[in-house]
Amino acid sequence: MIADGTVVTGRTLALSILIGSCALLVLGVHPVLLGALVQEGRLADAQVGNLVTIEMLAIVPGSLAGIGLLRRVGARVVAAAAGMAMAAVNLLLLGQAGMATLAAARAAAGFSEGILVAIALVAISRVARVERASAFFLAVQTLMQAVVAAALPAVLIAGSRVDAALVALAGAGVIAAVSALLLPPAIRPTEPDGERGALTPASLTALCCAGLFLGAIVSVWGYFGLWLIHYGYPPTFEGTAVSLCLVAQVVGALAAAHFGERLPNRHTIIACAIAAAGLAAAFYLARGSAGAIIAVSIAFGFVWLFTLPFFAGWLIEIDPGRRAVLYLTAFQLGGAALLPSLAGIAVGAWSIDAALAFAGTSFLLLALAAIVSGRSGQRA
Repeated sequence: MIADGTVVTGRTLALSILIGSCALLVLGVHPVLLGALVQEGRLADAQVGNLVTIEMLAIVPGSLAGIGLLRRVGARVVAAAAGMAMAAVNLLLLGQAGMATLAAARAAAGFSEGILVAIALVAISRVARVERASAFFLAVQTLMQAVVAAALPAVLIAGSRVDAALVALAGAGVIAAVSALLLPPAIRPTEPDGERGALTPASLTALCCAGLFLGAIVSVWGYFGLWLIHYGYPPTFEGTAVSLCLVAQVVGALAAAHFGERLPNRHTIIACAIAAAGLAAAFYLARGSAGAIIAVSIAFGFVWLFTLPFFAGWLIEIDPGRRAVLYLTAFQLGGAALLPSLAGIAVGAWSIDAALAFAGTSFLLLALAAIVSGRSGQRA
């Protein structure tokens, strides 16, 4: 249980969620930024996937470093410094090109983004209803990503869509830094237990399941555009499907916030993982019908964000001291960075449909691991 004296206020939680959402704005900006980098000749198309992986992986150590810093340094200082670093890195990239420069800068940006995400994670771990707070965090970040991603294609800075996207990311860093000034002096993570560490076999299983889930999701979504092109759908159709999926994601997150406490965490994750595997198969079965693809996209988006908050609840069931939940984003983004690369190997060996098969298999493995984990816990 969390001590009453360490529970953060609603104002602090809202500010922390805003700061974390600013950090993760890049996930929504990536499609615009990366596509524009290729179109403007600043990056080869074969290097796009590597650049995404570099930034997403950099967020992982950044979030871990942020948790460590918050144990020793005031939250205002940590968040303000990371926000300004995020802004500076993006501004320094204006007009730049080449994989070496872009990779180094996106890694630095990702590390700063990870520190900012840690602010949100620690604040969420300090509220009574973690699943609800996690769901709101997902809804806010998705809304911000959707709004900015929708606006960016129509914006140019000095004739460049790349620079427009970089300015947007820099602006998010500034917003995070200014918001940090309104935080309380300290937001402390739960201290490690000397006898029982944060990561036990049970919590590691839950964290790996969280990584598998988001990795499988991104394995589908990362190849979705190419999959539609393969089956002859125009780019405008992809925009419609993605937009409706984003709306469904927000609805899914809000539904989790409303119903989350009434549902068992692990069993809900198992059911949703099986449903997601079915939806991966449904995409393939729906390939000849635009209306069916739209319907599956909406269901997929709903399941995506409806499920994620339950991982936080499962981790707190395993570790009521709320130490393991601090590593949730690190495992999720690690899975989201690594699994699509493995899916890419399958696509190269077989066809674009292999991404769906890979994701479906990953969802089923997740469900199996969660079932086995529950049985092991009952025997223990």
